[in-house]
Amino acid sequence: MERWGDENDASKSLGTAQADVSIYTDPQRFALERDRLFRRSWHVAGRCEELPRAGDYLLWERTGQSVLVVRQEGGGLAAFHNVCRHRGSRIVSKSGHCASGKLVCPFHGFTYDLQGRVVDVPERSTFDPAHLDGLRAGPVAVESWGGWIFIHFDPANAAPLEEYLGELVPELSWYGMQDWKYYGGSTYVAEANWKVVLEGFLEAWHTPTAHSGTLRGGFDVPRSSFATFDPHSMMVVPLTALDIDSAPRPIEHQRYADCQYLLFPSAFLNMFPDQGYLITVHPMDEHRTFCQGYVVARQTPPEGLSAEKWEKSVQTSLELMDRIMDEDLSIAAEIGATKHSFGHRTNIYNTLECRIGAFHRQVEKFIAS
Repeated sequence: MERWGDENDASKSLGTAQADVSIYTDPQRFALERDRLFRRSWHVAGRCEELPRAGDYLLWERTGQSVLVVRQEGGGLAAFHNVCRHRGSRIVSKSGHCASGKLVCPFHGFTYDLQGRVVDVPERSTFDPAHLDGLRAGPVAVESWGGWIFIHFDPANAAPLEEYLGELVPELSWYGMQDWKYYGGSTYVAEANWKVVLEGFLEAWHTPTAHSGTLRGGFDVPRSSFATFDPHSMMVVPLTALDIDSAPRPIEHQRYADCQYLLFPSAFLNMFPDQGYLITVHPMDEHRTFCQGYVVARQTPPEGLSAEKWEKSVQTSLELMDRIMDEDLSIAAEIGATKHSFGHRTNIYNTLECRIGAFHRQVEKFIAS
């Protein structure tokens, strides 16, 4: 489906918007977001390459949650809360590999298998048998798509991942990211509300100003096209070096543009034809945000580029992501610094920022239900 051009641009219909700044500072609002939004949506937890062998486990800790994602015999995944059912200790404190197939709580030695079931209890006879019957770590839904691992905190009510992703599935399938190479990434902390941070990824209008020393042209921002497929959204920013105007119809926008996707509510995917960045955004509290960045790229170099030069180019992208994130999070901190200002009570958004208004409307739907 074509996504670029005036006939495909939804910015006018999405329109302008405004938001009361209390949505970034109100602790009651933050509690609703945590319990009704983050608890009931899918989140990117990592790349499949991070768990290559049976027994490998990934510790994921965001929004006050501690979760283990474990590679199973046969290649599948299991996920469960990294919380011992005895007295609430974390079962493990870092990612790793379990050769024995058993994870042992460091407090009293309760032992869990790689699906989170309690398989050994020290001094079992001193417990009420009913308290131990069927005991296991709290389950977390886990699925993978496009080489990414997703988790959901409410397994009983989680829609299947592909159903949740909706139109993103055919849109992102063009890239074939399941066959791309994961090059690593970085973590970041922003001194601002998580929505302030995420909003910076929902528009490219700030690029010539905030990234003037890092991104020198190449993006035709005023000619961007916007689309939503609730609760997600996307933006197509033409790359001037690839001449999208001369592309054959129907235009494969993925081939000629920087395509930026919101995987609602907490992941931003910035895709170029041959490589991409994914940034996850999760609140630490009302005023601090934890971000994790990933860099992925095609294993086959683009035409005309040697494997050595391609490898060097992607390695440079890791450094570039850090510089861009430093600039973005510096601006977020400037916004965070005015959170208690008497002089600013309302944000306003133009049509180049139309995805921000759409994002806030989706957040409202979740916390109102």
